[in-house]
Amino acid sequence: MSGIHYPTPPPRSPWSSPIVIGAIVAGVLVLALAILLGFLLIPADESTPKAEDSSTTTSQPVSTLTVTAEPSTVTATTTTSTPTTTTSTSVGPLPDVPGADQQGFVSGPRCNTTEDQAIMVGQTGVSKIVVCQVGNQSGRYYYKGEANGLGVEIPDPTRSGNRFVALNRDTVYEMTPSSLTITTNGVVVSREPMLAYWTD
Repeated sequence: MSGIHYPTPPPRSPWSSPIVIGAIVAGVLVLALAILLGFLLIPADESTPKAEDSSTTTSQPVSTLTVTAEPSTVTATTTTSTPTTTTSTSVGPLPDVPGADQQGFVSGPRCNTTEDQAIMVGQTGVSKIVVCQVGNQSGRYYYKGEANGLGVEIPDPTRSGNRFVALNRDTVYEMTPSSLTITTNGVVVSREPMLAYWTD
């Protein structure tokens, strides 16, 4: 009996151990559970920003309504200022003498205040003359003339139709549509033909 040798059994694979097989099954189950939980959680996270985006989109029309309300206020202000401009435009008749407005010459003899209106404007080859009414006082006038860079103002000229006469001591200034005549001590010292003449 001692001379008989029995064949040795083949070595057992470590993968066939019940412990190893149990560990592999448990690992596969854990991995499958983790993947399943991952799919379940991802859609929940993506849906949250969509809710925020929709709330952001809803808040934008509120800003638009606020901006729309502001131009209507500006329009009301513009409408209010329109009557003021119309009121300030109402002034006396405009002289048809070149370079003149309601107060006389733009660059030359003019009425003393904006309340005084020119009632006569004349121009010769030498002189520029204007007769102004004092405010709204009918019959109260003053004369202003300029020639060769020198000016004169004379109070209380008289009017007869479209003829004006201003007296400055011994000198008389007579204005008509045809001429400006200056007389000193009864002697005519100058007679200037009118180039332009306007009365109200």
